[in-house]
Amino acid sequence: MPKGIIRAYFQELEKFGFRDNGTENRNRRAQFRSEFRTHFLKSRDTDGAIHRELAWGDLVDLPSGLSNTEVTEAIVNGLTGFIQSDHVVEVAYIKRRGTTENKLKAKLSFKSGGKTQNRELIWGDCVQILKRGDTTSKVRARGFIGEMKNSDLSEESLLEVYFIDVGQGDGVLVRTPDGRHLLVDGGLERSKQLTGKNAADFVDWKFFYDYGDYQIRLDSMTASHSDNDHYGGLHDLVRTTPAADRELDCLGTDIGTLHHPGLSRWEKRLNTDPPHVDGLGPAKEGFFVRLLGDRADAEGAIKNGVENELSGPWKWFFRDVLNSSGATTIERIGIGREHLDLGGPLPELWPEADGCSIRILGPVTIERDGMPTLPDLGQRSINTNGHSVCFRIDYKNARIMLTGDLNKASMDWLRKCYGDRLSAFACDVAKACHHGSHDISYQFLEAMRPAATVISSGDAEGHAHPRPEIVGASSVSGFHSIDRKKDKLVTPLIYMTEVERSVSLGAVNRIDFKDLPVGETTVAGILPGRHLDELTSKKRISPTEESEIADAPADEQAEIRKQLKRRLKGLEGQATDGTIKASYYYSMPKGPLSPEHKERNVWRSRIMVKNHYGLVNVRTDGELIMCATLDETAEDWIIHTFPARFSES
Repeated sequence: MPKGIIRAYFQELEKFGFRDNGTENRNRRAQFRSEFRTHFLKSRDTDGAIHRELAWGDLVDLPSGLSNTEVTEAIVNGLTGFIQSDHVVEVAYIKRRGTTENKLKAKLSFKSGGKTQNRELIWGDCVQILKRGDTTSKVRARGFIGEMKNSDLSEESLLEVYFIDVGQGDGVLVRTPDGRHLLVDGGLERSKQLTGKNAADFVDWKFFYDYGDYQIRLDSMTASHSDNDHYGGLHDLVRTTPAADRELDCLGTDIGTLHHPGLSRWEKRLNTDPPHVDGLGPAKEGFFVRLLGDRADAEGAIKNGVENELSGPWKWFFRDVLNSSGATTIERIGIGREHLDLGGPLPELWPEADGCSIRILGPVTIERDGMPTLPDLGQRSINTNGHSVCFRIDYKNARIMLTGDLNKASMDWLRKCYGDRLSAFACDVAKACHHGSHDISYQFLEAMRPAATVISSGDAEGHAHPRPEIVGASSVSGFHSIDRKKDKLVTPLIYMTEVERSVSLGAVNRIDFKDLPVGETTVAGILPGRHLDELTSKKRISPTEESEIADAPADEQAEIRKQLKRRLKGLEGQATDGTIKASYYYSMPKGPLSPEHKERNVWRSRIMVKNHYGLVNVRTDGELIMCATLDETAEDWIIHTFPARFSES
């Protein structure tokens, strides 16, 4: 049965227009959506009795699809009724018409500037039908409204995994076929990002523009471990700053459950028994014995001065999650070694989910004195990274592994715990461990044997990720498939978000200063615009001297210019009449995380006009897997496909 969702785009367009007119306009759109209500009618009479009111975003069933009449039949919670047709959309998805690249794409056509333009959509893209036609329909997709062929649309939704380019760190958004959303990590917080963007921005775009919502709705938000380049972007979604400072278009974030690995950052306490180790809490006989638990435990652990108090940004993250909503649950996840030894099944994130399973493979705890503990693997970074949450997402014959920042020490621990069950880590697609670090067990990579590996790497030069030996190892240990007929490699595929990313650079050629106080250096509050050549500290003929040359007789101008240039050769580093020096100040990472502040002359500088994100889309119907990246022009998709190779368990 076709699915529908309450939307009123025609009213929104009438009120705000189609174009994006800035942050204030988007905020008003979000507010309009949040306040919108429509009647769920008992009959086709729009003035008749109603079952109830429906809000923007409510889901409904449409037994006959979207109607071209004034009202559309709908079913809500078992009740049959009618909804005004321009207050509901029918949800569809781009259909797969084959396995070749052109069969996985479709065109959305729309008018812009009096000309017809096309936007390329790919298999699985969500399409909201606004008005059905016989062969084409008016639709909304990726924030655009246009026309599409009905033959390109299907009711089948896919498993979608978005590996987000967050620079240094990880960020993965998962959408299951039944519409649940899991966000695993988010990169560094914006204030520490070179681009000023992280997973929060992509997720905000996904819900506000692509879905047309006013709220980010996450069934689970998972911090794979307590390193800031993983949970910092999650923190940006729940910060208690004013809306104007959040830089997000959605009004807020609804989080069902915050999942975490247990191993946390704790305030150091002296003379405790057992003693605290490396800021990771008390440890006894080589095992960390204080793992963070549920919401009640977190509420107690953020209080100042308590015996077991979370520390630093990790504490502030949990504080803001708790303050953002009283309905959000908090849960430590992992799997016990005792459970594995008994041959128990892998636990699932949502056991009641139908069709798609998200299985929990790590961290692996061991029970000591009746409490779950985690082994001390060495120095602090090895422990926090090594005890990352590991998910395996299963959909029919497809498996996708999310490995956090596993390292060799933790892989050796997992190999020991899983024993002859290590094949549980075998997969079709894997997020590479720890951004392509060389601290990896090759035997573990062989057990995973993915057909495609996605390395989430950034620009933090202190890490130098990905390491060349790991790129090579990912290829050698990956699942090999060759199309002998076409003499073409099918798999393994190696993606790097850093490589997929690009920037558009522009040269600075003029700087204008406006709305300045009237004074000696301004004219009517405006500092006159300066061409870049006037802003260099390099000595040159000044504007005053250029004027004097222009006023001289034509036959003397060349000689005057020649003499002035000869004189300037000996004046480097000295001030000359009319010379202006303009500098800007900037910050950049020094090492992996710390900022370094510098000054640079404007002359010959370049600015980043646009950042093209290195997003890697992975989608599957459980039989065929598609990996897609957008090229630098943002007009075409580069697509690779290969079959899923695991039978349903």
